[in-house]
Amino acid sequence: MSNRFRPVLALIAMAVAAAFGLAISTKVFGLLVVCFGFGLLLPLFSAVSGLQFPRRLVGWVTAYCFVAFLMGEFADGYEAVPILDILLHVVSGSALSAVGFGIVMLITAGGAPRTQVWILSILAFGFSMMVGAMWEILEFSLDQLFGLNTQAEGNMDTMTDIIANLAGAVYGVIACHVSVVSGRRIAPGGLLLDFVARNPIIYGAWTGRLRRAQDVTGGPEAGLDRAFEGGWKSGSDEVAGEEEVRPGGA
Repeated sequence: MSNRFRPVLALIAMAVAAAFGLAISTKVFGLLVVCFGFGLLLPLFSAVSGLQFPRRLVGWVTAYCFVAFLMGEFADGYEAVPILDILLHVVSGSALSAVGFGIVMLITAGGAPRTQVWILSILAFGFSMMVGAMWEILEFSLDQLFGLNTQAEGNMDTMTDIIANLAGAVYGVIACHVSVVSGRRIAPGGLLLDFVARNPIIYGAWTGRLRRAQDVTGGPEAGLDRAFEGGWKSGSDEVAGEEEVRPGGA
């Protein structure tokens, strides 16, 4: 059997065992299906797309869903441990920063960018905050359209979640920035490094770390094709390396 499908089969076996062992009520069974469903998304997407995800990422996604749905919703963990919701938002904000970093790195296939690396960090931070804001809009829409109470304390709940997302996003982009520049594995930067290394088909220019723009030969002004590496000389209309064409010349 191919190692590629073993994580999928293992999760299916775990789901079946958990369903028979813990499905005391319909609600518990439904939440279990949701948790393992989210856990199966990455292996299934990997089987379809050919992209390889770190195995421990599947475990982290499944564990996050268990805490959020089973402990938080079914076991009333959000009421018993009020800080639980804040911690989950911090973790999700940090993870989304890693996702944003991976998306931005696609532009150069994991190679050195023309700009400073911190520009990538800003874009990754913006992606994380955008998804966090969209989640709050989703909660508001569910409350208004279906009479739910996802935003229990209204404005206070929303702003607390946004601040938690902000804290997670800031930590996430710093950790990912340090990881891709130095190679140090600082969570969630370690998962980002693993994903990039395992997928050369989309990160073909990855060399193990993301060099700063000033470390690239020719400097950021040289561009990817280094067409302007010679630079422009003050007081001259010529670009270095360009030959002057004179009238009547050969």
